[in-house]
Amino acid sequence: MFVISTIDYKLYEKFGYIIFFVALATMLMVFIPGLGSTVKGARRWIDLGFISFQPSELMKPALAIGIAAYISKKNIKPHNILGYIVPVCMILIVCVVMYFQSHMSGAIIMIVIGAVTIFTSGFKLKKRTVILICITVVLAAALFLFTSDYRMERVKAFFNPDLDITGSNWQPTQSLYAIGSGGLFGTGIGQSRQKYLWLPESQNDFVFSIYAEEFGFIGCTVVVALFMLFISRLVSLVLKTKDLFGLMISAGIISMFAFQIIMNIAVVTKLIPTTGMPLPFFSYGGTSLLINLASIGIVLNVTRQRRAS
Repeated sequence: MFVISTIDYKLYEKFGYIIFFVALATMLMVFIPGLGSTVKGARRWIDLGFISFQPSELMKPALAIGIAAYISKKNIKPHNILGYIVPVCMILIVCVVMYFQSHMSGAIIMIVIGAVTIFTSGFKLKKRTVILICITVVLAAALFLFTSDYRMERVKAFFNPDLDITGSNWQPTQSLYAIGSGGLFGTGIGQSRQKYLWLPESQNDFVFSIYAEEFGFIGCTVVVALFMLFISRLVSLVLKTKDLFGLMISAGIISMFAFQIIMNIAVVTKLIPTTGMPLPFFSYGGTSLLINLASIGIVLNVTRQRRAS
């Protein structure tokens, strides 16, 4: 974060296309035999022997940078819908690759990042555009769901909480047990019982459940409040940015954090069907932590340049 915050963000505009295509190339490398590795049926990692790397994490800020670079360089007018075809195609290409990686949650967040970046440029929505977007989203969601048995099982489990309590409903049920066990003040640091073979992915996607168990309602309230302060502070700083490119990449990055936080907490509290969405700065994963810190560094440089000007 410190190193990236010292790099002039305008360099990303100059090399925006390269950054995007490098990130895309690394995502495609997971399909190379002997290089890409499969974990729990999903092929999303590059195994270098001494370290595993998840390229989709790199694509999150890279997508915002690539789209912002294209729009700012082409100087696309807000009402020129055809001018946004290339950015939309960039999003679609990334989503197609993620489809073959069995990474639905990743595809969703890419759509959010891309859409926020595009709309921040001043893009004006028309009724037919809204209808087209809605149809595309519904068709894409249907494609992801109906072409995968395990995704359909998760949706069925969500709408039928008592169905298959030892199978498809096991993880969300154990998550609620953990949260409920925390009570007001929690069981204490390290005193969680659910993380011992009861709640799968307790160190990753469901880490908030264990936090709730150990720190209780009070601890959860503090963490949510800190996340809200974190996002609101970034937004307040970025809104003062006059440079369009800096504004777009910052908006894309902020949406990345905000969406992941909302989705993760919604999943562990069973407000939406289970999907793999890490909680920034809490979930286990070196790639995610590295990219999150680097992304904040980019935003910090944008605000620093604004202050200098």
